[in-house]
Amino acid sequence: MTAAIIGIAALLVVLVTIALLYNRLVGARNRTRYAWSDIDALLVRRAQAIPRLADVVRAAMAHERGVFEQVAAARAGLTPLAGSGPTDQRYAAEQRLGEAGSTLIARVEDYPELRAQEAVNELVTALHDIEGDLRRARIVYNRTVQTYQDARLAFPSSLVAGAFGFRPVPYFGDAAG
Repeated sequence: MTAAIIGIAALLVVLVTIALLYNRLVGARNRTRYAWSDIDALLVRRAQAIPRLADVVRAAMAHERGVFEQVAAARAGLTPLAGSGPTDQRYAAEQRLGEAGSTLIARVEDYPELRAQEAVNELVTALHDIEGDLRRARIVYNRTVQTYQDARLAFPSSLVAGAFGFRPVPYFGDAAG
């Protein structure tokens, strides 16, 4: 009788431990998904803002055709990847769009008559704000990925993670944030 009680108690301890580890992994994975959704929303806002700025300044900068082609090409390269997760391919496409946007802003700043336009100033300010928000969101995301990876790979969590199919999650950009 005593051996049966000890066996049941040990089994109960193991089951509770598995449940706690599982819940910890689910929480870490959900925080990572939530952090990615913040980045994804900001990337969508940026992907919409850069072409809007290009449209507003296109007439005044008609001779800067290469800048507009760079923006269009970067946007076209990003379109098939929209909504995908944090892959290296998406990161590279987002980098190209960000660089095209930075080049466009630099060109706009070379034209005093454009800088004087309220609509241009609002769009440039909005893009600067989005870029700052993206940097902060990427840091948060990469930290949540690190926490998830630590939880997934630490013993005994790794046993639960493997049994329940918790897969690695990629960083977005460099892991340092």
